[in-house]
Amino acid sequence: MMIHVFLVIFSISYLFSNTNYEKLITTLKNDVGWYVINRMDDGSIIKSKKINDMNLSAISVEREIKMSPLVIQDILIDILNYNNVLKSSGSLKTKLFTKNNNFLDGYQYIDSGMPFISDRKYCFRMNYLGYTNDSNVLMEWYLLNANGEYKEYIIDNDKDAIYLDYGAGIWIVNNISDDLYLFSYRLFMDPSGYIPDFIIEKVNEISIYNIFNDVFLEASKIQ
Repeated sequence: MMIHVFLVIFSISYLFSNTNYEKLITTLKNDVGWYVINRMDDGSIIKSKKINDMNLSAISVEREIKMSPLVIQDILIDILNYNNVLKSSGSLKTKLFTKNNNFLDGYQYIDSGMPFISDRKYCFRMNYLGYTNDSNVLMEWYLLNANGEYKEYIIDNDKDAIYLDYGAGIWIVNNISDDLYLFSYRLFMDPSGYIPDFIIEKVNEISIYNIFNDVFLEASKIQ
Protein backbone atom coordinates (compact mmCIF):
# COMPACT_ATOMS: atom_id res chain seq x y z
CA MET A 1 0.00 0.00 0.00
CA MET A 2 1.32 3.41 -0.95
CA ILE A 3 1.16 4.93 2.55
CA HIS A 4 3.25 2.04 3.92
CA VAL A 5 6.30 3.34 2.12
CA PHE A 6 5.86 6.79 3.67
CA LEU A 7 7.20 5.19 6.86
CA VAL A 8 10.42 3.82 5.41
CA ILE A 9 12.26 6.89 4.23
CA PHE A 10 12.23 10.20 5.76
CA SER A 11 12.73 14.09 7.74
CA ILE A 12 12.22 17.76 7.64
CA SER A 13 11.97 20.35 4.90
CA TYR A 14 14.72 22.75 3.92
CA LEU A 15 12.05 25.40 4.49
CA PHE A 16 12.91 24.91 8.14
CA SER A 17 16.25 25.53 9.79
CA ASN A 18 18.70 22.83 10.86
CA THR A 19 17.71 23.76 14.39
CA ASN A 20 14.10 22.72 13.72
CA TYR A 21 15.25 19.51 12.07
CA GLU A 22 17.45 18.68 15.03
CA LYS A 23 14.59 19.57 17.38
CA LEU A 24 12.28 17.09 15.66
CA ILE A 25 14.89 14.33 15.74
CA THR A 26 15.57 15.09 19.42
CA THR A 27 11.86 14.88 20.15
CA LEU A 28 11.64 11.49 18.48
CA LYS A 29 14.73 10.23 20.29
CA ASN A 30 13.51 11.39 23.70
CA ASP A 31 11.84 8.51 25.57
CA VAL A 32 9.53 10.89 27.44
CA GLY A 33 5.98 11.29 26.12
CA TRP A 34 5.61 7.98 24.27
CA TYR A 35 2.56 5.93 25.25
CA VAL A 36 1.69 2.37 24.28
CA ILE A 37 -1.14 1.97 21.77
CA ASN A 38 -0.69 -1.69 20.84
CA ARG A 39 1.19 -4.83 21.87
CA MET A 40 1.77 -7.47 19.22
CA ASP A 41 1.96 -11.24 19.71
CA ASP A 42 5.64 -11.31 18.69
CA GLY A 43 6.59 -8.93 21.51
CA SER A 44 6.62 -5.75 19.43
CA ILE A 45 5.30 -2.64 21.16
CA ILE A 46 3.79 0.20 19.14
CA LYS A 47 3.76 3.65 20.70
CA SER A 48 2.52 7.13 19.86
CA LYS A 49 3.71 10.61 20.84
CA LYS A 50 2.19 14.05 20.39
CA ILE A 51 4.30 16.53 18.43
CA ASN A 52 3.96 20.21 19.31
CA ASP A 53 1.80 22.25 16.91
CA MET A 54 1.01 19.23 14.74
CA ASN A 55 -2.31 17.44 14.30
CA LEU A 56 -0.61 14.12 13.62
CA SER A 57 1.32 12.11 16.19
CA ALA A 58 4.70 10.44 15.88
CA ILE A 59 4.71 6.64 15.84
CA SER A 60 7.24 4.03 16.95
CA VAL A 61 7.72 0.29 17.06
CA GLU A 62 10.21 -1.55 19.27
CA ARG A 63 11.16 -5.13 20.08
CA GLU A 64 13.93 -7.03 21.85
CA ILE A 65 15.78 -9.13 19.26
CA LYS A 66 19.00 -11.12 19.08
CA MET A 67 20.46 -9.46 16.01
CA SER A 68 23.66 -7.59 15.17
CA PRO A 69 23.07 -3.81 14.95
CA LEU A 70 25.66 -3.69 12.15
CA VAL A 71 23.55 -6.02 10.01
CA ILE A 72 20.47 -3.85 10.52
CA GLN A 73 22.40 -0.67 9.75
CA ASP A 74 23.75 -2.13 6.50
CA ILE A 75 20.21 -3.01 5.39
CA LEU A 76 18.90 0.48 6.20
CA ILE A 77 21.69 2.21 4.30
CA ASP A 78 21.34 0.01 1.20
CA ILE A 79 18.41 2.00 -0.21
CA LEU A 80 18.75 0.55 -3.71
CA ASN A 81 17.76 -2.83 -2.27
CA TYR A 82 14.56 -1.56 -0.63
CA ASN A 83 12.41 -3.11 -3.35
CA ASN A 84 13.66 -6.54 -2.30
CA VAL A 85 13.52 -5.87 1.44
CA LEU A 86 10.31 -3.93 2.00
CA LYS A 87 7.88 -6.54 0.72
CA SER A 88 4.91 -4.97 2.51
CA SER A 89 5.49 -1.50 1.08
CA GLY A 90 4.04 -1.88 -2.38
CA SER A 91 5.54 -0.50 -5.57
CA LEU A 92 8.34 2.04 -5.25
CA LYS A 93 11.17 3.47 -7.32
CA THR A 94 14.41 4.52 -5.65
CA LYS A 95 17.30 6.65 -6.92
CA LEU A 96 20.59 7.30 -5.13
CA PHE A 97 21.97 10.79 -5.76
CA THR A 98 25.08 10.72 -3.59
CA LYS A 99 26.62 8.65 -0.79
CA ASN A 100 29.65 8.83 1.49
CA ASN A 101 30.70 7.51 4.90
CA ASN A 102 28.40 9.89 6.79
CA PHE A 103 25.25 10.45 4.74
CA LEU A 104 23.39 9.76 1.52
CA ASP A 105 20.81 11.65 -0.54
CA GLY A 106 18.11 9.76 -2.38
CA TYR A 107 14.74 9.96 -4.08
CA GLN A 108 11.68 7.73 -3.93
CA TYR A 109 8.50 7.55 -5.97
CA ILE A 110 5.58 5.56 -4.58
CA ASP A 111 2.80 4.28 -6.80
CA SER A 112 -0.36 4.43 -4.69
CA GLY A 113 -1.98 1.55 -6.51
CA MET A 114 -5.30 2.93 -5.30
CA PRO A 115 -8.04 4.91 -7.07
CA PHE A 116 -8.50 8.54 -6.01
CA ILE A 117 -5.22 8.57 -4.05
CA SER A 118 -2.30 10.34 -5.72
CA ASP A 119 1.17 8.87 -5.97
CA ARG A 120 3.86 10.39 -3.74
CA LYS A 121 7.50 11.34 -4.22
CA TYR A 122 10.23 12.84 -2.06
CA CYS A 123 13.95 13.47 -1.76
CA PHE A 124 15.65 12.69 1.52
CA ARG A 125 18.93 12.80 3.37
CA MET A 126 19.96 9.88 5.57
CA ASN A 127 22.66 10.45 8.20
CA TYR A 128 24.63 7.60 9.72
CA LEU A 129 27.94 6.75 11.36
CA GLY A 130 29.56 3.40 11.98
CA TYR A 131 27.75 1.71 14.86
CA THR A 132 29.61 1.54 18.18
CA ASN A 133 28.61 0.76 21.75
CA ASP A 134 28.97 4.48 22.53
CA SER A 135 26.20 5.50 20.11
CA ASN A 136 22.73 4.01 20.02
CA VAL A 137 21.62 5.68 16.75
CA LEU A 138 21.82 3.46 13.67
CA MET A 139 20.60 6.20 11.32
CA GLU A 140 18.33 9.21 11.02
CA TRP A 141 16.66 10.72 7.96
CA TYR A 142 14.85 13.86 6.88
CA LEU A 143 12.97 14.97 3.78
CA LEU A 144 14.37 17.66 1.50
CA ASN A 145 12.54 20.67 0.16
CA ALA A 146 11.40 20.55 -3.47
CA ASN A 147 13.25 23.80 -4.25
CA GLY A 148 16.60 22.54 -3.06
CA GLU A 149 19.56 20.89 -4.75
CA TYR A 150 17.45 18.33 -6.62
CA LYS A 151 14.75 20.71 -7.85
CA GLU A 152 15.24 19.95 -11.55
CA TYR A 153 15.07 16.20 -11.02
CA ILE A 154 11.88 16.58 -8.99
CA ILE A 155 10.28 18.72 -11.69
CA ASP A 156 11.27 16.40 -14.55
CA ASN A 157 10.22 13.10 -12.96
CA ASP A 158 6.89 11.63 -11.84
CA LYS A 159 5.14 14.92 -12.51
CA ASP A 160 1.69 13.89 -11.29
CA ALA A 161 2.89 12.73 -7.85
CA ILE A 162 2.46 14.84 -4.71
CA TYR A 163 5.80 15.94 -3.28
CA LEU A 164 6.38 15.34 0.43
CA ASP A 165 8.74 17.59 2.37
CA TYR A 166 7.88 17.22 6.06
CA GLY A 167 8.89 14.20 8.10
CA ALA A 168 11.73 12.65 10.09
CA GLY A 169 12.74 9.25 11.38
CA ILE A 170 15.36 7.58 13.56
CA TRP A 171 16.46 4.00 14.23
CA ILE A 172 17.71 3.43 17.79
CA VAL A 173 19.28 0.37 19.43
CA ASN A 174 20.10 -0.37 23.06
CA ASN A 175 22.04 -3.37 24.32
CA ILE A 176 20.02 -5.38 26.87
CA SER A 177 22.41 -8.26 27.57
CA ASP A 178 25.08 -10.11 25.63
CA ASP A 179 23.68 -10.32 22.05
CA LEU A 180 20.13 -9.19 22.96
CA TYR A 181 19.17 -5.68 21.77
CA LEU A 182 16.14 -3.43 21.96
CA PHE A 183 15.58 -2.01 18.48
CA SER A 184 13.26 0.94 17.90
CA TYR A 185 12.12 2.80 14.78
CA ARG A 186 10.49 6.17 15.44
CA LEU A 187 9.14 8.67 12.94
CA PHE A 188 6.92 11.58 12.15
CA MET A 189 5.58 11.91 8.61
CA ASP A 190 2.95 14.12 7.02
CA PRO A 191 1.78 12.37 3.80
CA SER A 192 -0.01 15.52 2.54
CA GLY A 193 -3.14 15.36 0.42
CA TYR A 194 -6.68 14.99 1.68
CA ILE A 195 -6.40 11.95 3.91
CA PRO A 196 -8.15 12.23 7.32
CA ASP A 197 -5.75 12.24 10.26
CA PHE A 198 -7.36 9.25 11.97
CA ILE A 199 -6.88 7.14 8.82
CA ILE A 200 -3.24 8.23 8.49
CA GLU A 201 -2.48 7.32 12.08
CA LYS A 202 -4.14 3.91 11.86
CA VAL A 203 -2.37 3.07 8.60
CA ASN A 204 0.90 4.28 10.12
CA GLU A 205 0.45 1.94 13.06
CA ILE A 206 0.06 -1.04 10.76
CA SER A 207 2.70 0.08 8.31
CA ILE A 208 5.55 0.77 10.72
CA TYR A 209 5.07 -2.68 12.21
CA ASN A 210 5.20 -4.33 8.78
CA ILE A 211 8.30 -2.41 7.69
CA PHE A 212 10.05 -3.18 10.97
CA ASN A 213 9.37 -6.88 10.38
CA ASP A 214 10.54 -6.67 6.75
CA VAL A 215 13.91 -5.33 7.86
CA PHE A 216 14.44 -8.04 10.45
CA LEU A 217 13.27 -10.77 8.11
CA GLU A 218 15.96 -9.66 5.67
CA ALA A 219 18.51 -9.55 8.50
CA SER A 220 17.67 -13.12 9.50
CA LYS A 221 18.72 -14.26 6.03
CA ILE A 222 22.12 -12.61 6.45
CA GLN A 223 23.09 -13.28 10.04
